Amino acid sequence: MVKHVSNYSKAQIALHWVVVLGVIFQIAFHEFIVEAMQAFERGESVGTLGMVMAYAHVASGSLIFLAVVTRIVLRIRRGVPDHAPGTPALAARLSSLMHNGLYAVLLAMAVTGGMTFNAVADLGRVHWALNIALVVMIAGHVAAALWNQYVRKDGTLARMIPARNKFGS
Repeated sequence: MVKHVSNYSKAQIALHWVVVLGVIFQIAFHEFIVEAMQAFERGESVGTLGMVMAYAHVASGSLIFLAVVTRIVLRIRRGVPDHAPGTPALAARLSSLMHNGLYAVLLAMAVTGGMTFNAVADLGRVHWALNIALVVMIAGHVAAALWNQYVRKDGTLARMIPARNKFGS
């Protein structure tokens, strides 16, 4: 059971945005890793820019993995704020499921991507399916945050914006 605290810590907020920026980078520049992997399969070489960007993709995926693991550890050790007052029980449950699902998909993407890139197992199709699931989950996560912030006006979004959050420890 996760304990509840009054707000997210500076580390929890920073790690959230590290993951967000990492995912944006992965989506924006994924074509380089796809082209590199296809060239590897054909036994062809990859140009310098392609290799640099492929390794940047791997490095970013590794950073996302470490940030998510650290977020989970902080979530367990420090706790997280409870849902905003007045949140319906079903919405609170769905929110918790969504957060846990995001963590699971992000971790699974890093593992499947790493295993594929390092030729441990060809999990490229699984990695791509997880990518689609992640995009759908992110859309739902963002929509829920915006709904809660601007329709319910419960301050949910403000909890993850550093300038609007009174940081905890």
